[in-house]
Parts: sequence; structure tokens; C-alpha cells
Amino acid sequence: MGDQRLQPPACLSEAERRAFLDLVSTCPVGQFVASDLPLIARWCEATVQAEQAAAELHAHGMVTKGGKVSAWFTIHQQATKTMKDLALRLKLSPQSRHHKAPKTLPSRMTAYERLALEEGDDDEAAN
Repeated sequence: MGDQRLQPPACLSEAERRAFLDLVSTCPVGQFVASDLPLIARWCEATVQAEQAAAELHAHGMVTKGGKVSAWFTIHQQATKTMKDLALRLKLSPQSRHHKAPKTLPSRMTAYERLALEEGDDDEAAN
């Protein structure tokens, strides 16, 4: 299974199926396993919902004629939050793909570098 891509489940709509295929075709082959299918399906549903909500907001604006915030705004917010949460679980974001943050130690400053910094501070104070 590690060398084959997952197939989209039959429960997805055509737009969700396209989102599924876009996702699995742009990630490394072994990134997903069969137990990831429910999360991937939810991510695809949220993607399509966010895109539809964004299109509605672009077409009709964020505020209705009655002066209220469009329901599409809430749908967009909830869908993008779902996508964000699932992206971390599915390792779709850069920070979730790193196992550990690289630890960097500050380099030692030479006496000459310190002197140059101190002299720079005096020059700025004089201006």
C-alpha cells in the first residue's frame, strides 16, 4: 500500500473528488494510508465549501441588503478552520511536516564585533 496512491471514496461529490485527486497527486506517494481516508474526505468537503462560500462572498458581498453579515461568511470561516485543523493532522502544512524545530545556538561574538556594535550605538545617539 505504501507505493500506491489512495483512491477517492465514492461518497465524494465531483468537486470534492477533484479536490481529493489534487491533494493526493501533489503529495508524496507514501504520505497517506487507508486510515487517513475519513480525514482526507472531510478536508475535501471543507475545501469545496470554502471555495463556494468565497465565490458567493465575491459575487454578493459580505453584507446583505438588510445590513447583516452574510451567512456565507460564517460558512467560509468554519470551512477554513476545518481545513487548517485537518492540514496539521494530514501533514499538509510546512510546520507539520517538520519533526523537530531545528535548534540553533547563537554564535559567539568576537571582541571586534562587540566593539563595532558599541561604536554604532554611539554614532546613532549622536545623530
